[in-house]
Amino acid sequence: MERLSFDHLGPHARAWNLAMAASPGPLDLEIPAAAIDGAIPGPLRGGRLLSNGPGWTVIGGRVAHPFDGHGYVRAFEFREDGGVRLRARFVGTRVYRDEAAAGRILYRGLATNVEGGRRRNLGLRSGAPRNVANTTITRWGDRLIAGWEGGTPHALDAESLETLGEETFGGLIAGQATLAHMRKDAARGRLVLCSSAGARNPRLTFRELDVDGALVASRSVTIPGSLFIHDFVITPNWYVISGNPMRLKLGALAQMLSGGGTLLDAVAADEARPGVLHLIPRSGVGPARTVRLPDHAFVVHFGGAFERDGAVIVDACAFRSYTFGEEFGYRGPNAPFDPALPDARAPQRLYRVTIPAGAEVATWAQLVPHGVDFPRVHPDGDGCEVDLLFGACRADPRHSDPFDTILRVDLRDPERPPQLWTAPPDLFVGEPIFAPDPARGDAGHVLAILSDGLGGASTLAIFDAAALDAGPIARVRTPLLPIAFHGDWDPR
Repeated sequence: MERLSFDHLGPHARAWNLAMAASPGPLDLEIPAAAIDGAIPGPLRGGRLLSNGPGWTVIGGRVAHPFDGHGYVRAFEFREDGGVRLRARFVGTRVYRDEAAAGRILYRGLATNVEGGRRRNLGLRSGAPRNVANTTITRWGDRLIAGWEGGTPHALDAESLETLGEETFGGLIAGQATLAHMRKDAARGRLVLCSSAGARNPRLTFRELDVDGALVASRSVTIPGSLFIHDFVITPNWYVISGNPMRLKLGALAQMLSGGGTLLDAVAADEARPGVLHLIPRSGVGPARTVRLPDHAFVVHFGGAFERDGAVIVDACAFRSYTFGEEFGYRGPNAPFDPALPDARAPQRLYRVTIPAGAEVATWAQLVPHGVDFPRVHPDGDGCEVDLLFGACRADPRHSDPFDTILRVDLRDPERPPQLWTAPPDLFVGEPIFAPDPARGDAGHVLAILSDGLGGASTLAIFDAAALDAGPIARVRTPLLPIAFHGDWDPR
């Protein structure tokens, strides 16, 4: 049963499942200006919105955890005549090619096992690592880089989106687990990567590459303990990661090693240990600093970071606790997604963390009452103090995902209430990407993909960044696209 039936579900759950399971395959669509509600703003024309996420999660009748779904890159190209071209392609990883040919799951993933029982899933993996390149998409030089958490990223042709193969940057990160998230130091013209080796006391290696992919700086450091790392930020002098403490569930680990469970079943956030940030000098001189946070904190995504008067200031979305394996309402290979599952945990909150020079303990202030994720700032804002932050949230501040609202925070005046725009019922909001207007400083537009599972369509919504709460100034309707993870603005 390649397509599960969701007819028995209520409207909200049915809408969510239709969006999560959507898989339109490769697309080449021309959407003329006359078919667009509103008009594409002039500053966007000639640029592209890039997006990546799992584009195939119901595989051979089994539901893969979204973390294990195949990468599907979308490019919305804004034409000079006011039309939009949508091109979408699967990332042609070895896992994708093999499973597309077989029509079923062949490789064990972070939270998905191969059908056939324990013997098919013995050990940490079944076959090669399940690198699906489904998490981030970054334009660097003449190619696009599709990132994934547990292995090497993949390179795509910047125009056709065809997969060129694994991107090792001349062998620098060959065979290394490299974080899906990357940072761009626009002032220095560098792409910053972080690779990790070892489950306990991991060895982190930060590398800075120029526009041609050549190494210009590198720093390695060992972080004590077991921790989960998904994202990081930079300042002019520091790399900053969250020391999200982890513990192993020994019974579940034994199940996983014997083929009965998954890696995400076997790990948990260690709530007995305090929340910390680790600051690693970019210069390579001096030791790493460990800074304790005011309370337990599990940071999945950062907004940005900068330095002011010797202090390091970091914007982070922090959970007080976190449960692995239930992301996006995942309930296993034979069940529909349950959008109510995320409501059972407390949402992540957006904090501004301040670390005075030399301090071992930070202070923080919650910026908004909502449960915020997918925080995004100016695409050239890594390491800089910026005016605005955009994120996805729920109108009901008690909950977070699935998101129905886009939020705008004025970081220069954090006391000002955020601007909010909420989608109609049973429409889901994706990551909001800020596309700056190069002629007007921090002015620009916000781009977000809205998923309407019940209506069988997605909409690219375009907002004036200064008046988010006024609603979209243009809407581009497309076939129903799968829920995406992360994107990038490519001004080309």
